[in-house]
Amino acid sequence: MELALKVGIQVIIIFIYMTIGFILSKTKKINTDGVKQVTNILLLIVTPCVLIKSYQEKIKDFSPDLLMGLGISALLAILIHFVAIGISSLIYRKEESGIYKVNLFSAVYSNCGFMAIPLLSSTLGSDGVFYGSAYLATFTIFYWIHGVIVFTGTRKSITLKSAFLNPGVIGTAVAMLLFLPKITLPEIAMEAVSGIAGLNTPLSMMILGTYLANISIKKALSRPSLYSVSFLRLLFIPLVSAVLIFLLRFIFPIDTVIANAILIPAACPVAAISVLFSTKFDADAYYASELVAITTLISIATIPSVIAISSLFIK
Repeated sequence: MELALKVGIQVIIIFIYMTIGFILSKTKKINTDGVKQVTNILLLIVTPCVLIKSYQEKIKDFSPDLLMGLGISALLAILIHFVAIGISSLIYRKEESGIYKVNLFSAVYSNCGFMAIPLLSSTLGSDGVFYGSAYLATFTIFYWIHGVIVFTGTRKSITLKSAFLNPGVIGTAVAMLLFLPKITLPEIAMEAVSGIAGLNTPLSMMILGTYLANISIKKALSRPSLYSVSFLRLLFIPLVSAVLIFLLRFIFPIDTVIANAILIPAACPVAAISVLFSTKFDADAYYASELVAITTLISIATIPSVIAISSLFIK
């Protein structure tokens, strides 16, 4: 319950950042082009720095157990993504409007980069980001493979380059290449990396605030599918994930930190990448924006609730 309280406090802080982004957008201090540019900075520079910083902080604790924990985290992340895909695929079937593509993608993929990393960092520290990076890398690979299939309906558009040569995977790989041989960055370089990493929470949440500013909440709430996607993404899939983690603890040595480092990303709202993919593949990007914005608002209540419920049996 203590972790749920910490998460709740951080979610409120995140909401404050979102409010600033909302105001900036409404007062025309930032426009669509500005949002895209800041998003590129976050994806290409800030997120990799967050991962590198976290791994650098764990070098002093390097041990086989630490690596085993990272491997278990990756396994949990993979299983949770498969479960989420299975559940969502049963509910969202192919139909003419193509809206099912946005629904299916949005139900499966959480905002584990923009939202989970700040939460993990502030509640679980470097341990949380270290183990949570396995979820981020898994998420990135999955959406470049499964996500592309969802939107295109074919495997022909999938390339190994897009699946593995992207900021999330590259950032994790660079962090690991420094971590495994215990290479510590010089103090000046580490200061720079830490400074850039510190931009992640405020910038990413301000960007989400601009999404909220550019939708009609009334119109969004009139869409029946928004409720089903929100329920799956924010409650059902995270709670199923919690049960899965609980059961796997009888097989693998999953401590509470690893469990929560995977559960927090699994409980996050719809991934912002759903808007980018909807735009890229000519789907309903405005609807995707509605899903991202509304589920982010609702997650202020659901993320602490999921952590509180899971803490009853994951101890």
